[in-house]
Parts: sequence; structure tokens; C-alpha cells
Amino acid sequence: MLLKRIVLFGGKGGVGKSTLSCALSLKLSSFGKTLLLSLDPMHSLSGILKIEVPPEPREVYPNLFACELDAQKVAREYVDRVLENLRAVLSPKALEGFLRFASILYQSPTSLETASLDRLADYIMQGDYEYIILDFAPTGNMLRILNTIDLLKDWFGWIVEVAKEHRRISSYLGREEKLLDMLLEREKKVKTLKKTFEEKGILFAVARDEELSIEEAKRLLSYKGFSYSFMVMNACDKGEDFYVPPVEKPYGIENLLKLNVEPLLEVVL
Repeated sequence: MLLKRIVLFGGKGGVGKSTLSCALSLKLSSFGKTLLLSLDPMHSLSGILKIEVPPEPREVYPNLFACELDAQKVAREYVDRVLENLRAVLSPKALEGFLRFASILYQSPTSLETASLDRLADYIMQGDYEYIILDFAPTGNMLRILNTIDLLKDWFGWIVEVAKEHRRISSYLGREEKLLDMLLEREKKVKTLKKTFEEKGILFAVARDEELSIEEAKRLLSYKGFSYSFMVMNACDKGEDFYVPPVEKPYGIENLLKLNVEPLLEVVL
């Protein structure tokens, strides 16, 4: 199944980006199989949809699958895979140090974000969805994640060359190691994310009629890594790019469907 669009909702905390991501996902599911994925450690999809959203994709509405990633579990699995591949490369003493450090790595923001991006790349590359909607954490966290993709792309270009040289030496010594395979897999995922955002990505920077939230939305819009980027004024009757009029208590599927997100839907389609 060919992914047609990946849509990112971001902005200051409390502006309604999660609510709009849910509302748009419900409407979009009528046009193709859709994944609504929360990358915010403080998940809110379950409360907004009034449906328990699991840590793995599950159908919550016809053609709509939702998921609130368990970032710590994903990070633990990610770090464990990395450590397993390092066993063949590091000396026993160095490996012992890494293993002691692993408990910190499991909890570090960088590991949590890198692991979440790794899982997102899996969903993209599996090709199970035509549309993916991403509900991000507030602005600072979202920008850090986006910049992480750029940094990883450059870093992998360097470390892969180092690993290739190490494999040549290991092969000469008759040793087998899988570090290069792991790095090439990770590099492919990072390149996939970057290319998908650039070619199929739409950023909706959500704000309210309030100066600080508008400033944060503009910060997001300054990131030039998507096909299209727009500001969306939520719970407002006017906006520079788009606006969504207010709806009282827009929670639960029935009320979410009342939100007028048709202009956003037209852009995505």
C-alpha cells in the first residue's frame, strides 16, 4: 500500500493539536487506511477519543488505527539491539561499561526520541497505511526530534564508513560481526524518514488567538523540511492560513466529527 501523506501536528501545549489530529484522522479514514500515532510522552489520544488507545496500532474506527507509543519499552528494545551488536566489536571491559550505562540510556530523552523515530520508520516502510497522522509533544520537543533526524543522517554517513573499514579488518581476521548491517539498516530508516517528510509531509502548526502560541507556531514553520507547512488557528473564527471554529467539549468520536477540519482535509487529499 502506497503512503500518500504523512501529517504532523505541532504547537504549544494546550492549543488543541491532539484534538485536531484526532478530528482529521476520523475524516481522513473515509479516504484510505489511516494511522493516528502519538509521539507525545504525555499521551492524550485515549482521553480525546474516549477510547482506550493501545501502545500498538489497533482499529478504533472504520479504517482508522490508533497507537500511543510506549516510548520507554521501544527505547529499551532499541538500546538492547544496539548493545547486542556491540558485543562483537567492543572489548569485554568496554562492553561492561556500556551495560552499566544502559539503565541511563533507557531513560534518556535522546534514546526515547531515536527509538520512537525508529518505530515510525517501521510503520512507513511496512506500507500498511495510506495516511499517517502524527501527534507530537509541544514545540521544543518536536523541533528537537526533527533536528535529530538531520543530525542522524549526517552522523550515519560517517559512522557507516568506519564500520565498513572495521568489517574489512574483521573479515581478514576471520571474525564475523553484524555492526555494519545494523548501521546500514538504521541509516536506511533515517533516510526514509527524511525523504518521506520532504516529499509527502504536511506540517500543521497549531495556535490559539494568543501571542505566545502564535510565536511558537511560527518557530515550527521556520523548519524547512516538509512539502507544505501551514498555521492553523484553533477555536478561532479567522486565521492567516486556516482556522477551525470552536466546538464545545470536542471529545469523543461524535463530537470530534463536528469539528470543521474540511479545509485541512482538502490540503491532505
